[in-house]
Amino acid sequence: MVRIFRHYVSTVKLTLAAVDFALVFGCVILAEYLRYEYLGLHWTTTLALEAWLAKFMVPLSSVAALLGVGCYHSDAIQDFRIFVIRLFVGLCAAGMFLSALLYLLPMLPLWRSILLLALMLSALAVFTYHGLFQLLGKTNLIGRRVLILGAGKLADELQQYAAQAREAGMNIVDIVMLPGERAPLKNAIILNDIDDLHSYAVEREIEMIIVANDADDTAVPLEALIACKLAGIEIKDRLAFYEQVRGYVELTSVRSEWIIFSDGFRGGTGVERLAKRMLDVAVSLLLLGVTLPVMILVALLVKLTSRGPIFYRQERVGMNGQTFGLLKFRSMRQDAEAHGAPQWAQKNDPRVTPIGTLLRKTRLDELPQVLNVLNGAMSFVGPRPERPYFVAQLGEQIPFYRERHCVKPGITGWAQIQYPYGASIEDARRKLEYDLYYIKNYSLFLDLLIILQTVRVILFPSGAR
Repeated sequence: MVRIFRHYVSTVKLTLAAVDFALVFGCVILAEYLRYEYLGLHWTTTLALEAWLAKFMVPLSSVAALLGVGCYHSDAIQDFRIFVIRLFVGLCAAGMFLSALLYLLPMLPLWRSILLLALMLSALAVFTYHGLFQLLGKTNLIGRRVLILGAGKLADELQQYAAQAREAGMNIVDIVMLPGERAPLKNAIILNDIDDLHSYAVEREIEMIIVANDADDTAVPLEALIACKLAGIEIKDRLAFYEQVRGYVELTSVRSEWIIFSDGFRGGTGVERLAKRMLDVAVSLLLLGVTLPVMILVALLVKLTSRGPIFYRQERVGMNGQTFGLLKFRSMRQDAEAHGAPQWAQKNDPRVTPIGTLLRKTRLDELPQVLNVLNGAMSFVGPRPERPYFVAQLGEQIPFYRERHCVKPGITGWAQIQYPYGASIEDARRKLEYDLYYIKNYSLFLDLLIILQTVRVILFPSGAR
């Protein structure tokens, strides 16, 4: 994993994106050369700044679009068919954006015919490269050599995860049993003396050791681990592994002392908070301008298809526990909660109106929340705000739940793009693990990544209710 502005990025995903960028950039130059040759013109490279800026914009926009539609998401890395669909969607989106950009900035010397040819060549090049990665990019070739210290349930979970998530870049070489463990995995190795772990790890060329003791009272060979650490082998516990590799903070392992003394939970500097507010306003105004015709159409459909108001204002808990009125297009019957306390939205919820189903699937019902962002009650990116009734309930049952209110809630967030719709206490617990990761590792870079990847959630919805 590589840490970029406090956010952990998979080296496999980073490599895929970097090579894609280089391939698209090469295809732009090749397309320009072929177009000039076809017209019988003399092609030569130019050092003019605007010429290289135009060429640079193509791979930058293309890779950003591929990231946004989920070409580097786990499911696309594991299933080539999903990748191909998203590759087509991403390059089409990049093509439309670049065409508009060239129209607005005619001083950029890049013909549209060259752009079209460059995108076609890019599609072929990226398709071939990712296809070869799917065939030849085996974990034992691209992954770091990992030893799991512990042979219980956690070790089994890590082993299964490494086999499925190629983007994690984990090549599990050995699983070493700790003294006193019961019912170890069948493929676990028993060292005659656990203190020989250092020499064994060096001999096996281990690059990382993950301590996976199921019970806190299991004896861990501290001296051997110190020797491994001094030998240049990276040591991780389960909490660090889940945070860095899987992108969430495992709630069962979190302690108050860890939050106090860990690197993170800084809340952002004054400059970062100002930059975040500027980003919120800019993105909200842009979204409002682009989607205004859609919002007018949605408002008409809501009014014509069911009785009741167009908008639905609901009390939610925001930053520092302060409540505010969250604005949405109404997607349920007006009397959805007329006969009882607030309740979770369920799959195929009968309270949802026919047009409301479409609005929820596409997240169009949340568009009015840009007004909540503009008035400062929300941020564009942050934990989703919950209703006071559920906050009181969840705060009693889930540890550290109220800590998510130390930042402004958001329209989208790290939990929203990593985990499907939450409609139970267990879902709230899992989403809190992602929210804690966001709060701990917040940066403007992470906000931008979340905004880009929200496109995937909208285009390829999963779990919306």
